[in-house]
Amino acid sequence: MGFCTGFYACGSDSPSESSPGDSPIAEQPVSSADVLVEGSSESIPSSAEPGTNASSATGDVGKSSALTPKSSSSTQKPAVSSSSKKTETVSSEEILNEPTNLVNGKCGPQSPIVERDSMASWVFTRSSGDVFDQILAPFVWTFDDGKSLQGNGLSTVNLRYSKSGVVTAQLSVDGNAITCSPLQVQGEPITISSCKADKAAAKPGDVITWNVVAESKSPIISYDWSTDFEGVSITGTGASASLTATSAMHKKKVASKVVVTNEDKTVQTYACEGVGVVDPDQVDIVLSKSASDSSKAFPTAQTVVVQYPSDAVNCQMICGAQSDGVLLDIDGEEYTIDYSLNISPKGCKDGAAAGTKMSVTASMRVLCYVAY
Repeated sequence: MGFCTGFYACGSDSPSESSPGDSPIAEQPVSSADVLVEGSSESIPSSAEPGTNASSATGDVGKSSALTPKSSSSTQKPAVSSSSKKTETVSSEEILNEPTNLVNGKCGPQSPIVERDSMASWVFTRSSGDVFDQILAPFVWTFDDGKSLQGNGLSTVNLRYSKSGVVTAQLSVDGNAITCSPLQVQGEPITISSCKADKAAAKPGDVITWNVVAESKSPIISYDWSTDFEGVSITGTGASASLTATSAMHKKKVASKVVVTNEDKTVQTYACEGVGVVDPDQVDIVLSKSASDSSKAFPTAQTVVVQYPSDAVNCQMICGAQSDGVLLDIDGEEYTIDYSLNISPKGCKDGAAAGTKMSVTASMRVLCYVAY
């Protein structure tokens, strides 16, 4: 007489064959709920490129199925979650198995941002216990609106949200309590067209100010500003914010980020454009007297402070590059190098070149030296 064994139904595929997006036992990491838009409209990252909207709505996400093993203690209707077309999950009527505390992990929305009136999937990702422990483990999902869903092996649930705002959830799995990462449900859209700085370059002591252009049919109620530079405060509560450049920012690009919120509880994060800071008192390269010292080459697309040697008399530099059309900016004056070029920077005076400093940016690697 034939019979079936194992933890899945006869004739069905093994759980190991399910795709990560479809299976409630998927082990892929759950995305963070940070909302980010760079120079774009940031969930902050963050790290997206300026001008990129990372918090655009994602709509319905993926497909899921609830895999519920038969149990001697349960003959009732299991939790429902369609794998062919995503439907809202309902609690199982089965008796929950006794917890063993073997299964633990983390939980959160499959996509951290969804549009209002769309479906969101909440997913458990296992870190301890094996796949069969998870199939038998009792799951109880509790949401901040008071809704609760439960079932043995119920590691993925689908819910539709008609109200915008931040949604939180708690999960009890196999007797272990877990706080899930939050879900952002977007309401009336916010459009951020730009976030520009008032200068392209700065030196220590300069005040850098960013201005963001944001629009929404729902009134904008807050702008929350931050900077990616540790230990530096940025001030601003409206559509603009400022910080003061310091010597610690030398040769770095300092950027800011703004989180815009409207009355309809939509949150949009935007990464503003960066500003390069150069401290003219810090010397990066002292010009050599020979083309053989390649360590003195100007790096590609990076501003550096260059100084004439202490015994230099004349200002002429002999510069070489490995191609034509290489751009070299010296204190705001631009030169084009077609393999080689002799340059006498305007900020340098013949007869008094010794110790002269310049801010230099090259579009490609350039090696300059002085001959005297």
